[in-house]
Amino acid sequence: MPESSAFIPAVPPSLVQDVFSEQELAQLFRVLRTSGPWPLIAGIYFRSVDELLAVSGRADVAADKAQLEDFLTPAFRGILGNNGLCYYDDLHEIFYSRKLLDSVKQMYGARYGAPYLFQFNLQGPSHGLDGGHFDGRSWRGMDPTNTPAWLMSVMAKSGLFDHWGVKAGQVITYFYDSSIDGGFTYWPDGPEGEPHRFVPPFWNSGIVTDNQRMFHRGEACGPRDRRDLPSGFSLQSRIRAVGENDWEVVDDDKVMARYAAGEVRLLIHYSAHVFDDMTDLKRYFDHTTPMT
Repeated sequence: MPESSAFIPAVPPSLVQDVFSEQELAQLFRVLRTSGPWPLIAGIYFRSVDELLAVSGRADVAADKAQLEDFLTPAFRGILGNNGLCYYDDLHEIFYSRKLLDSVKQMYGARYGAPYLFQFNLQGPSHGLDGGHFDGRSWRGMDPTNTPAWLMSVMAKSGLFDHWGVKAGQVITYFYDSSIDGGFTYWPDGPEGEPHRFVPPFWNSGIVTDNQRMFHRGEACGPRDRRDLPSGFSLQSRIRAVGENDWEVVDDDKVMARYAAGEVRLLIHYSAHVFDDMTDLKRYFDHTTPMT
């Protein structure tokens, strides 16, 4: 377990409501339902148990006795924008939202800021296997847009690269219209401190946070009798929209599970880098002292 002081956010996360307008929600949901199928999160970032455990806060698991499938849940991801660029024309104004950016700037009292990553997670019914993790850290020259998750985690835990650090924050908007588990657990005082929770139901509910410097996890969610992995589930499994509101998990042409809208948890994840002053901003964008 890393030193607690290295994983204490600048301010604790806060909960805000009605993050997106009705028009913005319609645009977001349309892209999610028409642009899939979407890949498994673990399939994007990890190829071994060692890589996955580098991100996890769990110290009770021996890599040589575990398999990657032991950590899998039906958690899928789509990238909507990256490296400061929006991938979908319909979402351009949302990605460059002043409201979202100001939320992160205010967290630090920063003068300048820029969005850099926009994505979503779609979670089917699942057990709570995540013991707590932190998101990829940002440094000048290296951040989640260009660096493997396992490498960023090792670097962050080491504490050797803080000189190159870039302030970052997220607005994570939850949609889980259920009171069956499904909350957000976080450790604002470090991984050895007491956990706190935001509890569902959530709908258009945003958590303004610095998940790069705070251990957190999404809890088990969905109907409790449907939380076991579907038969045949693998790193290659994907999820796609079907019908008016449902989703189905597929592997090639094989359908392994179908979920109703109320059985899944969606979060839309906006990330921005922020800068105290013009010197701080130029040091980052002019690449004067990057880490290679």
